[in-house]
Order: sequence, then C-alpha cells, then structure tokens
Amino acid sequence: MTKSRMASVLWVAAFLISILAAVNFYLGRNAERQRRIWTEEQLEKVTAAKEALEQEKEELGRAREALETQLSDATAQAKAVADDLAREKRAREALTTELAQARRDSTDLKGRLDQERKEKLTLTEDLAKAKQSYQALSNELTTLRQAKEALEKRVKEMLVAQASEAEKIVVKPATAAPSGPAPTAMGGPTLNPVKAGVEGKVLVVNREFNFVVVNLGSKDGLEVGTPLSILRAGKPVGKAQVERIYENMAAAAVLAEEQKAPPQEGDQVRVF
Repeated sequence: MTKSRMASVLWVAAFLISILAAVNFYLGRNAERQRRIWTEEQLEKVTAAKEALEQEKEELGRAREALETQLSDATAQAKAVADDLAREKRAREALTTELAQARRDSTDLKGRLDQERKEKLTLTEDLAKAKQSYQALSNELTTLRQAKEALEKRVKEMLVAQASEAEKIVVKPATAAPSGPAPTAMGGPTLNPVKAGVEGKVLVVNREFNFVVVNLGSKDGLEVGTPLSILRAGKPVGKAQVERIYENMAAAAVLAEEQKAPPQEGDQVRVF
C-alpha cells in the first residue's frame, strides 16, 4: 500500500514536471518568435531608411548637375553681353566715320551754290539713314538690356539655391576701410558708395577692343570712371577703368599704359 502511494506521488510529480517543462518551452518559443518579429521590423526600417538615403543622394546629384548647367548658362550670357558691347562700339565707330565723311562733303560743296539743293537732299537722306541706324541701335540696346536683366535674375536664383556653386561670380567682402562716398555723375553722393579694396574676378576678356567684363557692379558701389587693379596670383598685371555698369557686372577699359601682361579670365580685380 505504501509503495502504491509512493508510485502515485512520483507519477503526479512527473506529470507536474512535464507540464512545467511544456509551459516553459511554449513561453520560450513565444519569446523567440517576438524577438524574431522585432528583428524583422527593425530590418525593414533600416532597409527603408537606406532606400530613402539613396533616393536623396540621387536628388542631390541631379540638383548639382542643374546648378552646374545654370552656371554654364550664366557664363555664356556674360560672353554674349561682351559681344553685344563690342558690336555697339563697332556701330559707334561706323557712325563717327560717316559723320567725318559728311563733314568733308560739306567742305567740298562750299562755293557750289547750284549743287546746294542736291547736296542738301543727300544730307537729308544721310540723316534718315542715321536715324534708321540710331533706331536699330536703340532696338539692339533694348534687346541687350532684356538679356542683361534675364542674366541677373538667373544669377540671383543660382546664388540663392546654392551659393557654393556660384564661386566664379562671388564678390569677396571689402578688406580695407571705406574711403568715403564716391561722387555720382551729377556730383552728389551715391546710395551704395564704392569701397577701396572691394574684390571680384574677370569674367570675359575682349582683346579686339581691349576691355574686360568683371563680376562687380552697381550693387558693389561701382560707377563710370571707377579705377580697378587687375591682379594674377596676388601680383598686379594692369589697371582698368569702368565704362559701363550693370547691377551685377561692369565693363572696364584696360589702360594700355598701365598694362604689364594681357588680362585673362579668372584674374582678380580690386577697387583702389
């Protein structure tokens, strides 16, 4: 009887132990399954983050290419402005030649009263041609101004979008103390006086008419007659004087008597 009871007790104990082992096994598998689910979720998040970073990298690459294209367009526009200025100078020289010829003709016609009316008619026709030429030049100047405004707008948008990509047209801060307000063409002070030491770069060189286009303009205080020093590797190679001003650029005639070496695109310019 005692052995039977002991056997029953042992059987019950074994049964309880097997139940506890099963419970522990189930709980362990459940915990392992939860860990596996959490790991998979984290893996999915990391994968999604990686894809997002790759997409952002591609977008940044495209944005950089777009900025480089805009910079190239801005340089081309600057060269177009230089070409327009050259054409304008050629037209002005042609008008000067025509005027000199008209004066010689007028001298030759003195004393020939019978041909005065015919010559007067010729001069009238020449005047009409001069007016037509003037109108053509006015139209060309209007086109040039529109192109200049479009260029300035594109440059501003480029600077706002990515200042580091606009290195060729960045104006460095002044390195010297201001020398006082510069007089305007009418003799009064300017709203944005030029400061000695303001620095920029040469954008375009026109060797035919010996002038340069620089990335300094009215916003930097430049005005007609402002003297500029041209430097290369920190050493002066010549001087120039401003002839034409826009908001973000200016055309300056190279002073032949001060020239030590021909100016090049990328040379440094400084107001002195």
